[in-house]
Amino acid sequence: MKSNQGTPYIERQTFVWSGIGPVGDFQRGTTDAININIASNEIESNGVAVKTISLNKTRQAKNLLSTRISMRGNSIKPRNTAIFIRQLATLIQAGIPILQSLEVLAEGSGPGKKAIGKIAEGLGQDILAGSTLAEACSNHPKVFNPLTQQLINAGEVSGTLDIILHNIARHQEKAIELKRKIRKALVHPLSVLSIAAIVTALMLTKVVPQFEQMFRSQGKTLPAMTAFVIDLSASLQAYWGYGLCLILILTISLKQIYQTQPAFTLLVDKTLLGLPLFGNLIRASCVARFSRTLATTYTAGIPIPNALAFAGPVSGNLVYQRAVKDIQQSIAQGEALAEAITGVGCFPNLLIKMITIGEQGGVLQTMLEKSASHYENEVENTIEKILPLLEPAMMALLGLLLGGLITALYLPVFQMGTVLGG
Repeated sequence: MKSNQGTPYIERQTFVWSGIGPVGDFQRGTTDAININIASNEIESNGVAVKTISLNKTRQAKNLLSTRISMRGNSIKPRNTAIFIRQLATLIQAGIPILQSLEVLAEGSGPGKKAIGKIAEGLGQDILAGSTLAEACSNHPKVFNPLTQQLINAGEVSGTLDIILHNIARHQEKAIELKRKIRKALVHPLSVLSIAAIVTALMLTKVVPQFEQMFRSQGKTLPAMTAFVIDLSASLQAYWGYGLCLILILTISLKQIYQTQPAFTLLVDKTLLGLPLFGNLIRASCVARFSRTLATTYTAGIPIPNALAFAGPVSGNLVYQRAVKDIQQSIAQGEALAEAITGVGCFPNLLIKMITIGEQGGVLQTMLEKSASHYENEVENTIEKILPLLEPAMMALLGLLLGGLITALYLPVFQMGTVLGG
């Protein structure tokens, strides 16, 4: 349904009713309303004594299916989800009921207006059908991950939904910012490597063949380096299509193996942690994600063992995921969190000390939040250190590659000049 202004509105529901009319006759019918109370009041205002009233489940199912298909068919970015949760928290904190808050968001404007409107409309339909907000979120797993669903459920149970929603929004905003910073560190080297690959391919397919014709006309034996470059050029021109297919197949295969074979995943993740420069960046980002998620879940009142179940997967590295599972087992055996983290050996001493202070002083929540902020800042500092080092390294690689090609092409010319000069 649309409002008078043409803005999106949470669709009214159809209710089936029966009752006794003004003259004692039996009546039945359907009516559309936002909820069952409004529907009953509207019917009784016409002089009908309502005996039974219920939601038209057939139409409701169609409405829910239509909304969910619409939400799945449109890409909803994590940033839009975070904005939605932040706005919903603000409205609930202002004392506006959930359904009315969702109605406002469905009608509102701002960043990601269309996406946020679809989220609000989908949740509103589910809640009108009798779901809690957490249950409604579980119907849209591509928008709300299991951690968000669990935190919202904890907020509803404890009566602190507005606070929990603010914490969820902050958690998602920090995660998005962390990803943005890591991408920033990777964009420059990847762009330089891409340029180097394109320039090399153009030289091998366009420039080298011209030199090859000149060399053939001379009838001289070519230096090994020049002969290699010419053979490489001929192979690239003849088999470039097969090469692209091979690269594509290898990329897809390696990605599939990485996602399905834990042994290979562990090998890759260990190798990444051991890389110079980037290893420290990955380690800091894993610890930052772990700390932030643990702080958010613990603040929501979720016990540490359950909170660790969420903190492990979000680290993004199998080494840390397995370490978190070991921590869970140690805590189940009666160890303190700091003691359990010390035992796995892959978390920094500073984090362990801060957690120890938090456990001993009863301020674990504060220490976890400070740890998360510290390691998020460390990610940023590491990126700022890496970028100045990458630029000369990438330029040196590009110069070496192109310089090698040019040297290989002009080497026979230099040799001819030496012979003529001698």
